[in-house]
Order: sequence, then C-alpha cells, then structure tokens
Amino acid sequence: MIALYLSSMGEAAGRSALCAALGRIFRANGRKVGYFKPVAVAAEKADASDKDTEFMKQILALEEAVELLCPVFLSTKDLIATANEKEPAWLKKAKEAYTQVSQGKDVVLIEGVGDFKAGSVQALAGSRVVETLGAKAILIVRYESDLQVSQIVDAARMLGGHFLGVVINAVPPRSMDSVKANLIPSIEQSGIKVLGLLPEDRVLLTVSVGELAEHLGGSILNSPERSEELVESIMVGAMSPDPAVSYLSLKQNKAVVTRGDRPDIQLAALQTSTSCLVLTNNVNPLPNILSRAKAVKVPVVTVKDDTMRTMEALEGVLGKAKFSHEKKVERLEQLLEQHLDLKSIYQAA
Repeated sequence: MIALYLSSMGEAAGRSALCAALGRIFRANGRKVGYFKPVAVAAEKADASDKDTEFMKQILALEEAVELLCPVFLSTKDLIATANEKEPAWLKKAKEAYTQVSQGKDVVLIEGVGDFKAGSVQALAGSRVVETLGAKAILIVRYESDLQVSQIVDAARMLGGHFLGVVINAVPPRSMDSVKANLIPSIEQSGIKVLGLLPEDRVLLTVSVGELAEHLGGSILNSPERSEELVESIMVGAMSPDPAVSYLSLKQNKAVVTRGDRPDIQLAALQTSTSCLVLTNNVNPLPNILSRAKAVKVPVVTVKDDTMRTMEALEGVLGKAKFSHEKKVERLEQLLEQHLDLKSIYQAA
C-alpha cells in the first residue's frame, strides 16, 4: 500500500480536485482507493464535518464515516500552539484514524495542508504528517506570473526523500509556451521533477447556480433541480431590447444580471443559452417571465442589491467555487490523462 500526500503552496490550488480525479483514475485501473484528510485547518475551529471530505466520500464511493476520513479540526491558532511539540495530540489522533482508513487499500490519497511554504507552521505540520504516515508527497502550485522557483525548491527540501514532484496547475493558454521554455527547465535544473503542467480550463472555472445564489444571498424562485447547473460566464443586461438577443448570444451557459423591472432583457436572455437569471433591486419577475423561465428550466435568482453592487460582488467568483461537482471531476480526469505524468505516479503507487 502507498500513501500519496497532496499539498499546495497556496490555498485554492487544487488539492481536493486532484485527489478526486486521481482517485477516480486509480479506481478505473483496478486499484482500491482510500482518501484521508488528517487535519482541517481554518481561521476559527470548525465544529461541523468537512464539506470537501463529504464530497470525497461520495465521489470515491468510500465506506468510512466522514469523521474517520477527517478526524481532526484545528484553528490556525491551535496549529501554531503545537508547532514545537514533538508529537502533538492531533497528529496521534490522525495516525490512529489513518490506520483504519488504510486497511485493505492499494492507494490512499491524503489531502494535505495549503500554504505549504518553507518555514510556515503549515509546512511543518505537513512534513510531520508525511514523515509519520510514510507518504510520498506531491506539491501543487497554482501558476502565477511571478512564481519563484526558489520557493518551490525550499518547500521541496522540507519534504526530503518523501518528495515525489511538483504539479503546476491552471496555466493560462497564453503563458503555456513560456512556462515550458523557461519555468520548467529552471525547476528541473534544481533537481525537482515536474509531474505535470495543467492548463487553465473553462469548465473548472465555473460556479453552480446554487453557489452563485448563496454567494449573493439570493433566493432561487423556480427550477431548484437546476441549481447544480454550471455558470461559465456572467453578463450584465443593461442595453436596449433590440440588440439584447444578439449581445446575449455571445456567451454560452451564462448568468445574466439585470434589474428586476426589465422584462424585455429577461425575455431576451431566456432566448439564449442561459444558466440562470439574476434579478436585482429585490424585484420579483412578472408572472409571464417566471412562467417562461420554468418552461425552459432556467432558474431565476432574486437579490436585494442593485445591479452595480451585484456585479461587484460577483467579481472573481468564477474559479473560486468549490470543486464539489461531478462534471468538474470528469473534466479534470481528462486533463490529468493528457497532461500528468501518471507513469511516475503509478510507479510510486
């Protein structure tokens, strides 16, 4: 049995995503796969089960209870307080839970901490987990234009002989050639294996209708069964009605944000590929609009703020959504098959 520890140099870099997609790939190849999150760390200590772990249990068809798959919850303050302890109580508890989770498994994917940077408390905690569980470690780095090779090298050194390699995630198409020509050789010259270079992908940068409504504090008026539909882009409907259909046809699977008192724009949006309508100013749609939306199964979301504030609230929301959506997992599986050095990972596993 092999344990693969997936950590990242920053938050929202793709730890959960890669665990889910890799787990599915291993299962498709006949491996018995387990998942484990030794410790969930938050600014304030959580007292509920971890949402990512709940999704992993579902997507990987795991039998263990969520409380066993993620046995420890710590606040950042609590984690710092244990930094100098040789074997903190949370690590002992995690080790005991891992013994049960790993029974009968060929591979256990361990979701590690974020912000794994040399000298950080998170990196120290992650290194202890890797050492205690005897895991191989993969470091996930979300691409940034000012990414420093030295940071990757320093983080890798903290993992010592347990380090397997690095995955560069979410590389924009315009940067791919430069990354291949310059960044990758620099990393490899430092003795670090680059296991994969994953391109930025539109499907992975989506948010569900339900997540969008929750983010805005809005209410879904109809077609709640469509709340899992993905929103790929956001458009504001504030033009005159004549060119509205042509304009709104420019993007597919979108959320259209418009005032609640603009039935002309709302009807135009419903004639195009629209994932949901977002009506502002706390105005409910006219009965004929709601009837049409129900007929074409487009959820209507009402929010209290005006259109400008709503658009400001939505700035950057795409790409920050949780990964808990099967369509995203399926898409990432395809990307891993194409762009990840699965052979090296299979050999380790």
